[in-house]
Amino acid sequence: MLSQVGAAEADRTFASASGVAQSLISVGVPFIGAVAAARRERSVFRLALGYAVGLAAVGLVASILVAWLVPSTASDRWQHAVVLIVGAFVTQVVAQLVGIGLGRLIGRGWIAAVLTIVIPLGLYGVLSAAAPDARPWLTPLGSAMPWWKGEFGGSDWPPFLVMLALWGLALNLAGLYVARSRRS
Repeated sequence: MLSQVGAAEADRTFASASGVAQSLISVGVPFIGAVAAARRERSVFRLALGYAVGLAAVGLVASILVAWLVPSTASDRWQHAVVLIVGAFVTQVVAQLVGIGLGRLIGRGWIAAVLTIVIPLGLYGVLSAAAPDARPWLTPLGSAMPWWKGEFGGSDWPPFLVMLALWGLALNLAGLYVARSRRS
């Protein structure tokens, strides 16, 4: 959010404020899911996803206030607002699914919480050097970038759905399997 104050007046937009806010929130959101899932709480999805949605809303409110209060000469500081708002919720839910999946898979909340940063960002870094075009397909951050810029469109759906299948569905199914086998 402070980036708005230091940015040129023409670059101070809702998109720039929201992108920074949602990026920061997405680092911490999976911690909640990782810890809750590792504790094997029954209502883990409702609880963790509720936090993700709530924190996305807080980030949006803060971004709206910053975009509204900080002076700007941008021609349309509210451009792409609908995509940014939808993207805030979508990306935080994905971040939370990563946390829940790793929490179930690892079984130790704080280790899983740290791994919610290390594994996705490590993969993003490796792909940045090896195969940058694969980042939206294989990493949550690569898939979140078009949402946070307000540029998510038709060609972004296939990579987003593949990433969601890997990090949201497959990781959680693997976590459920491992968690059940631990109980046996």
